[in-house]
Amino acid sequence: MEETKKGAQGTSIEDLKNKGNECVKDGKFIEAVLHYTQAIKMDPNNYVLYSNRSFAFLKLDQHYLSLQDANETVRLQPQWAKGYFRRAEVEAAGGLYDEAIISYTRALQLDPQNTKLMESIKNISVTQKKKLKDSQNIIWVCSCVGLIFGILVVILDYSLTKTPTLSNPFSMVAFSIALSGIGWMAGKAATMMGNDAGKSLQPPDDLANEEKEKEKEAATEKKKYSKAQARHRYKQGKL
Repeated sequence: MEETKKGAQGTSIEDLKNKGNECVKDGKFIEAVLHYTQAIKMDPNNYVLYSNRSFAFLKLDQHYLSLQDANETVRLQPQWAKGYFRRAEVEAAGGLYDEAIISYTRALQLDPQNTKLMESIKNISVTQKKKLKDSQNIIWVCSCVGLIFGILVVILDYSLTKTPTLSNPFSMVAFSIALSGIGWMAGKAATMMGNDAGKSLQPPDDLANEEKEKEKEAATEKKKYSKAQARHRYKQGKL
């Protein structure tokens, strides 16, 4: 059994996993991550360890790292419902409700009798509808405020000035509707700016920069290798 492997300190994978699980129960999620990480180094293909570490990362609000481990769990064991559940939990925490519902549904397909999955799908559907309704309410309120402001401007212009700028009824209505439209656009912009769905699932800036550097180095190596190949082919008279 792979879980009987022992590290340099004589600690087995099972011991490390159990220590991590105990830390999770005690709310010591950073320590749990360390134990799981050490165990993963000894057994990189153990999908349960990735699943457990994903949960610990989620409790630390490290959504990006949690999602990476959840994806690795699914990759290593695509027929395990809990892997998709882990991924769904992270996606839900990151505000990606559509993706979370898909992951929950996939988990339910693998474990049809799991009532917790059914409840999770129901809860996230309710949350999604509530968020959509809240966004629509903001847009509606901003539109109404714009319309009311437009009507007030028209009334004040007509009653307080000797020569009203908006003397034609059609222009009065058009002006009020235009301000209502501006209010609608302001409400739409506010909801879009306030939508941070998926942002916590993006890699941290330092990690993102590190990945870009690796991609750049890989591209450079590939370019160099291509040139070397071209010279080799030229020497062989193939060009």
